[in-house]
Amino acid sequence: MEYIILIYSLFLILVLRKTFCETYLSPTGVFCFIWTFLVLLMFFVAPEFYFSYEAVFYIVNFAFFFLIGEFIFFMSNKRKFIKERIKVFYHDNFRHRLKNYTVIFSITSLIGSLFYFKSFLDHYGSFGEFLIAGSLIRTDLFEGNIAISALSIYAMLLSYTSINLALVYYTKYGFNWFQIIPFFSVLISSFSQAARAGLVIVIFQVFAAKIFRLINLKETNIELKFLKPILYAIPVLVFIFFIVEMFRYQNFEINSDSLVDITNVFNIYTFGGVAGFSSYLSDIHLFSSELTYGRYTFSSLYNILGIVKAEPGVYDQYLNVSPKQTANVYSIFRPLLEDFGYLGMIIWAFFLGFISNFIFYKAINDSMIAISLAISIYIYLMFSFIAPLTQFNSFLLSCFLGPVIIQLSKFQFTFRSKTLKK
Repeated sequence: MEYIILIYSLFLILVLRKTFCETYLSPTGVFCFIWTFLVLLMFFVAPEFYFSYEAVFYIVNFAFFFLIGEFIFFMSNKRKFIKERIKVFYHDNFRHRLKNYTVIFSITSLIGSLFYFKSFLDHYGSFGEFLIAGSLIRTDLFEGNIAISALSIYAMLLSYTSINLALVYYTKYGFNWFQIIPFFSVLISSFSQAARAGLVIVIFQVFAAKIFRLINLKETNIELKFLKPILYAIPVLVFIFFIVEMFRYQNFEINSDSLVDITNVFNIYTFGGVAGFSSYLSDIHLFSSELTYGRYTFSSLYNILGIVKAEPGVYDQYLNVSPKQTANVYSIFRPLLEDFGYLGMIIWAFFLGFISNFIFYKAINDSMIAISLAISIYIYLMFSFIAPLTQFNSFLLSCFLGPVIIQLSKFQFTFRSKTLKK
């Protein structure tokens, strides 16, 4: 019954949003699609995972106040929506400068990722030893046993900004070879850590960019045309997950036992956020009262500022997500509730919806700064069933630095040397 209530509620919110939008793929629409697909898949694939009415309440409330925020912006700018369709035009020099900036940032992040990978090789002694380290890599990384240079970490912070810029370029001008470079940075860093989150985020970024590419080309029925890349991406995501798990646990045999083990881990990663949030509501939420004011929503930022040390994976607390399995992922909702409470969560949703609609409107009118911000908002919503992307400093930096670089690309800087006359 919980599944039906959530799906029906999200469907109504989606329909309401479409009444003042040209496409179902608005920010609200993407959030509703992601969560509807997730809970449907969980119902059929992992029905043993916990899912409560209380979790439905918070998810629906977030979506509803997000919609209200979008609607308030629409009503306050209704005349502009109806009468003004101002397109933003860019000079060819802008395109050249944006490409150059993207290449510089991409190569910087790539070099940083290579030095980052070298730190792991130095720690284990050789590439061969690294390949057989498996899950020990994650343990050594979180315990601080691997000496990683600060320069490589700072350079890697540019990885999501580089991808953001490359994809913004793609939405306007199509594919170009240089757009591949920043993806190698994330691939290398993910391989170094035996991690999968970075790769999932990258795929979500590509999805978001594809939406605005189709809108930019003035395609019709973009929802149907978006199904094809989704069908391609699902097996890619599953393949990446299986490869990472085989590498972590050093089990490359394909048999019934290994497939069952990997499938269980896949279910935890995919549905653990929803089930973990349900367990948190029933086991912990009622007994906790103190707010933590951003400690978990912005965990890495708080860590780098020295406010609170970040825990591995945001939370080091594992709760039951099914009768036989535990996890430490809780979607975006546990951090929001613990940091800001219910009132703070719906205020966050409202203002995020208001800002999202402003950015979405600008983005569909070819503002590349808005497209950069829209991609960030979309991947935040797409990743919401796992964790808040605001926990990553590289994501926060991309939200600020991407638009700044696009703005700088509008200007040509010249340096003149002065000569002294005798």
